Amino acid sequence: MIIAIVQLIAIFLVPLLIIRYHNLFITRWFGTIGSAYLFGIVVALLIYGVNQLGISFAVNADVGEIGSHLAISVAIPLLLFSANLKEAKKLSKTVLKSFASLVLSAVIVSTIAFYVYARNITDGAVLSGMAIGVYTGGTPNLNAIANIFGLDGTVIASANLSDMIIGALFYVFLLLLCKPLLSRFLRSRTDDVYVTATSNIDNTDDLDLVGFKISKTLTSRILLAFGIAVLGALFGLLVWIILGSEDGKMIDLLVPTMMITVTVLGIVGSFHEKIRETKGMNVVGQYLILVFSFALASSIDFSRLQSVFGYTLLLYGSITLGVFVLHSIFSKLLDVDVDCTMITLTAGLYGPAFVPAITKQINNDDLTVPGLITGSIGYAIGTFLGMILVFLYMI
Repeated sequence: MIIAIVQLIAIFLVPLLIIRYHNLFITRWFGTIGSAYLFGIVVALLIYGVNQLGISFAVNADVGEIGSHLAISVAIPLLLFSANLKEAKKLSKTVLKSFASLVLSAVIVSTIAFYVYARNITDGAVLSGMAIGVYTGGTPNLNAIANIFGLDGTVIASANLSDMIIGALFYVFLLLLCKPLLSRFLRSRTDDVYVTATSNIDNTDDLDLVGFKISKTLTSRILLAFGIAVLGALFGLLVWIILGSEDGKMIDLLVPTMMITVTVLGIVGSFHEKIRETKGMNVVGQYLILVFSFALASSIDFSRLQSVFGYTLLLYGSITLGVFVLHSIFSKLLDVDVDCTMITLTAGLYGPAFVPAITKQINNDDLTVPGLITGSIGYAIGTFLGMILVFLYMI
């Protein structure tokens, strides 16, 4: 009981500290989500080391699993509520072509990777679909797809760890080498227009703690997100009952239905102006994603992780490289400039959070808003796109 209480405190306290000190070097380098996984992995490694010394010690798996499921099911609608998807109509044809080429690249490369390699590994179809989710949207999409298909926690952690390592290496490439390399292949910006009208979109991944406060309106939005998660769970329970109430199958139906429900209703809520403009939803949503990430990573069984980490790292590494190459080729064929190519790539592979840093690096602030908009679109479509592809892979 004491271990479970300490574990529960850590699951909710560590993410709070990460957000509080998100400007430290480690969080700037790995990102807040990457830092949550990193600290969780450190905890899991310590537990693994203690057990290797012959001392039996383990965290409560139920606490980690229940906490992670609850956190992500409430986080997803909160993050989607904040996404101003209406702003997509202000994107120019150049940006739309570039982002569409990124999405198509992710689908093609993930599909090739599945049929060439992943179909021969355990959970290869789901892992390939998760890649589409994360490379068009972000980490929430990857984990939502994993939960929809009931993937084992160790495999989910392996996918997240692989994405974190590859993402960190590729981000260095984006900062230092990507533009000089692509400039030899793609044209520079000339008279390109990226948005056709003034946009007031905010960075939904920005952790503005100075202006953050718990208000009645924010509390009502959190309760709304929780209510949506409960509604999704009830739908799942109803599906289980309709299909015969088979023992051991309730969670298999409840979790996927809940994930789909919170995603759909989260998108619907984003079109309601009063919901969308509620301040602080993104901070709470990001906090709950960190809770999910730390809870999942700290529960990793390293004795099992060793058997799956190698092939997930290879799979995601090859998909990342393939998406970059194919997206660049499409940009050449579509006559998209190098800056726009880089920003839509960043928006897809990393989400809105990393867009401002890259636009600053390439000295093109005109692409900050388009990057934020396309990143939000990716959050909205990533889960569904990945889920559909998984079903097709399984045929």
